[in-house]
Amino acid sequence: MSDSISVRQGSEIIPIVPNVVRRHPNLAARGLLVEHHAIEPTEFPEREPLQHNFFMYTSPAVRAEIKSPEFSGVRWIRPGALWVMPQGCRHEVRFEGAVEGVALAFDPVRFDNLVESAGGKSSTPIIQSLAASPPKIEHLMRALDHESKLPSTHDHFGLECIATAIALALSQHARAIAAPSKAGPRLAPRQIRAVQSYVEEHLEQPIALAELAAAAGLSSFHFLRAFKESLGVTPGQYVLDQRMERARSLLKTSNLSIAEIGVRVGFDYSSHFTRAFGRAVGTTPSTFRNSL
Repeated sequence: MSDSISVRQGSEIIPIVPNVVRRHPNLAARGLLVEHHAIEPTEFPEREPLQHNFFMYTSPAVRAEIKSPEFSGVRWIRPGALWVMPQGCRHEVRFEGAVEGVALAFDPVRFDNLVESAGGKSSTPIIQSLAASPPKIEHLMRALDHESKLPSTHDHFGLECIATAIALALSQHARAIAAPSKAGPRLAPRQIRAVQSYVEEHLEQPIALAELAAAAGLSSFHFLRAFKESLGVTPGQYVLDQRMERARSLLKTSNLSIAEIGVRVGFDYSSHFTRAFGRAVGTTPSTFRNSL
């Protein structure tokens, strides 16, 4: 999977939009991409996405003329609208105003594997559509947009967890997999211990959702639900909390520099670590250390 959301336009393969405000290319190795797009009024000729793309508009309402086999005409696109663009769908569009939003793309094989792991049918077709987002999907897409703006570890684990939850919600909405029961499954004590041990041993390294799910002996979909039911927080929040706890311990007991401690808890950039620590603890690492 390339490190940007791409389309085939004529004989060329190009980024889906010219102006990507934020992207997280490290996620490409896990079969997904998250980007924030902002474009001025423009026209895109016919093109075909190379991934399964889901784009939610966050800017004010804008008129657009769209031509595709599934729908055509001039329409108003309002905040919260979700454009579902499966791999290979054809469309051209002319936006009469500025457009901004959050984009999520899955490698088709990765998406099918996620659906199958939840007991669904990977053969369920994804149809190109543009409509108001179902409330749960809009909530998750906005959470993805918010998470993408925060300082992050190099593994972007929080983004991966939210993106997987979106794939689950989309599949349930399309009835590719059964809707979950209100009383969700819970992890057994031995599964919780296995996951906690894995996290403790890998705080310095990239952590993937599939690895934590494997430690519990579950699919990624089932693990997401069972973990939240059992511990009361998402896997992404739990891993971040453990990284911040390790950072506090190192600030108290070691002479490592702030940058070195950041690396020890999964942050490539000292500035990202400082911002994340500030959000979690309410003060900078330096101030925290000096107050001891």
